[in-house]
Order: sequence, then structure tokens, then C-alpha cells
Amino acid sequence: MAGNMLNFPYLRDQAELSVTGGCLSTIWLKDHQALVLRKTRPGFDAPTIRTITDILSAIDRGELNELRYIVYDFAHGVREAPRPAEGFGEMAAENSELIVDTPVITLAWARGLMTGSDFDFAMHCSGIVAERDAQFSFSGDPSDLLGLYAAVGRTLGFVKAERLMDSNTALTAEDAHEMLIVRDVVEPQPGAAAIERYLARFGRRYNASHAIFRAQRMLQPGVDRRSLVALEHN
Repeated sequence: MAGNMLNFPYLRDQAELSVTGGCLSTIWLKDHQALVLRKTRPGFDAPTIRTITDILSAIDRGELNELRYIVYDFAHGVREAPRPAEGFGEMAAENSELIVDTPVITLAWARGLMTGSDFDFAMHCSGIVAERDAQFSFSGDPSDLLGLYAAVGRTLGFVKAERLMDSNTALTAEDAHEMLIVRDVVEPQPGAAAIERYLARFGRRYNASHAIFRAQRMLQPGVDRRSLVALEHN
């Protein structure tokens, strides 16, 4: 899957290519060495999980040496994420560890409502960039939010994470930035324009940013997704 989809010579025209029946597409931003994975449906179904897992595995094997960034573009609007398909936890964990062993920085690009598995996965990226209209919601079935609780708790502390979960509230992009959940807040733009503009600025400090993200990940306690899965089934 990844080898065919990420044929960089073919992607140099920055065309958007659909890879999972229309809900996930790729854009290769050559000038920024960035692969944008645009997701137009909330949540993670089985084809999306397989595709992303294939990409992460290819990076781990050293097959995609041109990459500096993966940008997960959450372009699903204001719809809530359903429960993810099997394999989500393993995919999120692999994405979280990518910064430790590879030169690739993962960024979650939040455009609208981030809930459930979408918010959970974004917390397993090196950083979250939010457009000003984005919101981050803690609503949902508690059994579906264990991964999000663990990821937010790793960043903010588990007491604060529990209070946010209990409040059943939604944070604005600015609120999430003040709480250090979001790295940067940007003005919304159509397509990949805002992403390109952000990477043009961010790329000037790529080496320092990678070192900081890597150190942060190595110092943070890991989220044991296997234990969370066991809890969900109890």
C-alpha cells in the first residue's frame, strides 16, 4: 500500500490522491518535504488504519527518506468521531514513537470539532496546530475515552484530565493553546494553503524542533494501550 501510494516522483505535482475510497487522501508538499494525510470523515475505520499503519511502518523501515513531516489534516468538519476500528491503539502508539527513531515530525492539523479517537490520535502526534475555529471536546462514552484521558493526562496531569472529562465540555482553540494541548493557533485557509504557510515558517527551525519533540517524547511516560484495551473489555 505505502509503496504504491507514496511514489514521490509521481506526487511532485502536489496533486491530491484519494487512497481509501475518498475519506483519506494524500498531498506531497515537495518544497517542505511534507506528506499531508487529509481525513474527510471523523474517526478511524479499518481502511484508514491500514493505510496509516503501512505508512508508519515504511518510515520505520527507512523507505521514505525524503520525509520530514507528516501532517494529519482533520478536515471532517463538526461531526463527532465514532468508535475506531480494531488496530487503532497500536497505530496511535506507533505514531507517537515515530519521533524517537526517525527524522519525521508528526503534526495534527485541527480544522473543526475534535472528539474521541480524532482527539486521541492528535494527542499522539508531536504537536497539534489548530485553526481558530477548531474545538476540542471531551464528550462521549467514558469507555471510548480511556486513550484520550491517558494522553491528555500525560500532558496536563491526570487530576486536570479527569476534571476536563467530567466537565463534558469543549475547548476553543485558544483555550487548548493556553492549556498547552495545542502548540499554535492559525487563521483558517482553504486546502493546504495554511499548512504550507505554517511549514515554511516552522521548517526554518526543523532541527531544533525535532530535538525538542524527541526529548519531550522520551521524557513522557508511555501510554500502555494494551492495558487500556483490557479495561475497555472489562
